[in-house]
Amino acid sequence: MKTTPITEMEKTASVQPLEARREEKLLIQGEKMKRLESHPLHDKLQALTKNRLKRQSLNHQIKEQQRNNADILTPSPTQCEPLTSTDWTPQRLGAEIRTSIPGVTSKQNQSDAALRALALDEIHQRYPASKWTLAYTDGSAEDATRNGGSGAYILQPKKPPTTLSAPSGALSSNFKAEVNALSLAASFLNSVEETPKNTVFLTDSVSALQALESSNTDQSLEELKHQISTLARKSTVVLQWIPAHCGISGNEKADELAKNGSKMEQPNHCQSYREAKTLIKHRWKEKFTNKTSGYKPQKDPLHLLSRAEQAIIFRLRTGHCCLKAHLRRIGVAESATCDCGEGDQTPEHVLQACPLLDQLRIQTWPDPTDLRTKMWGALEDLERTSMFMASSRFRV
Repeated sequence: MKTTPITEMEKTASVQPLEARREEKLLIQGEKMKRLESHPLHDKLQALTKNRLKRQSLNHQIKEQQRNNADILTPSPTQCEPLTSTDWTPQRLGAEIRTSIPGVTSKQNQSDAALRALALDEIHQRYPASKWTLAYTDGSAEDATRNGGSGAYILQPKKPPTTLSAPSGALSSNFKAEVNALSLAASFLNSVEETPKNTVFLTDSVSALQALESSNTDQSLEELKHQISTLARKSTVVLQWIPAHCGISGNEKADELAKNGSKMEQPNHCQSYREAKTLIKHRWKEKFTNKTSGYKPQKDPLHLLSRAEQAIIFRLRTGHCCLKAHLRRIGVAESATCDCGEGDQTPEHVLQACPLLDQLRIQTWPDPTDLRTKMWGALEDLERTSMFMASSRFRV
């Protein structure tokens, strides 16, 4: 039907808009072509746009998206890491990687106190401080896209703690900052006069540990693999995942050091395809899920409502309902004007402005509440809205 509200149906189904998906794919393909010198579009994407260029051409569309998102991408291929590595010889890490802790499930199912107790018990039993060097690392970036910082808090037996901070780039993902933090700690331990006999890196980044086990050839990962394998030839090395932000002292200190690193002068670095792809996906995810300006909230409690309540909320969201504005649109009602005479009878008018419902509106929402919260808010917000409509004089 011509009146089918595609946008609202996409929202309710948690489907990213087709236009947003198209833009994301264009940018990702552009970043791939930028790194493939043999690709026919490689040189065209760097050349000046001709006035006669068709606006619907792939070249034009990619360039337009690159201009619109220049703040997260490197402008020149010379600032990009090649898409493929010239050396395909696998590098032997020589270290044990552990991505779990016995008893730990998730932050959703366990309290911070429980997570902390389980993690500390594992650390104390498996890596006693009298015999092991504990290197806590952390990294993060502002909005997960820029001004990254890396930090390391290192505890060596019978020595004072070592604190390290470093920037990870003006354009940086959380992943890159985490990888750089591990490299920072490993590089330091490789440089000390007396190499530790046993070293454990304690990080809350599962993705960084998983990447070390993969064939990924990012420059930052190659550097980390080199540092770890060098240390592993002189020491027993373990990389251990720990839960984030649950009060583990070493992890909290590493987090502070990472924030200090993000405030330092940021160096320019070559951006890998993996990093560019991560930044692009994060940009569109943020647009889609941002609670105030995005496409829809990340979690929609609609399915937790009763069947009748779901019907009310869905009809209000889509505008496909028995209010006069829609009935007029499909030729059932002669007028779209509300009974109050002060505007078209739309969901927004009924929920926010109709004077006939002022008293009921104040009873339902004592404090000012915006339309987005009423139709896309938490479970209790949706329940209030459905109760309001059920109690009103208007049938939805």
